[in-house]
Amino acid sequence: MSVLGIIALITGVLGVLFTIMQRIWCWPFALLSVITSSIEFYKQHLFGDMCLQGFYFVAGVYGWWYWSENLKKEFKVTNTPMNRWLVMLLATLAQAVLYYFLLKKFKGDQVIFDSILTACSITATYMMTKKWIENWAFWVLIDGAYVILYGIKQMPLFAILYFVFTAMAAYGFYSWRTQRSLK
Repeated sequence: MSVLGIIALITGVLGVLFTIMQRIWCWPFALLSVITSSIEFYKQHLFGDMCLQGFYFVAGVYGWWYWSENLKKEFKVTNTPMNRWLVMLLATLAQAVLYYFLLKKFKGDQVIFDSILTACSITATYMMTKKWIENWAFWVLIDGAYVILYGIKQMPLFAILYFVFTAMAAYGFYSWRTQRSLK
């Protein structure tokens, strides 16, 4: 276990926990987790995951800004608008194909797995910044698949982290859905 891996684990869990609680502190913890995780993924030649951390960094800065701008407004949890589903599906598929060829060119490992999970993670992150409930359902599937990927790569610390993320995403879905139905 590396020190960076432990930092990624702790700050990642705190970031998701604060997201479930809809606290703006989720974003700085997520940013710290992103930085430490990207170094670990580089060492493992998981270039899709490494690049995904770059996206998460930008999304974290955007999320922090977006949530800050909406602190004084009513910024509540909602369902994903119906007119967004097809666009998100097509964008996710296009990304997965693009990432597949990029990762293959750069001799990444687990290219199919890495490209699909990277594309799906970007879509789920976008949904999270908008506070759309369904982001959590996607995270359950994505994080569960990451447990398998990190098991294959013999990265037990990250497999454990993503197992915890899977459980937290299930709880996040329940929590946000319950909160939505109470309003």
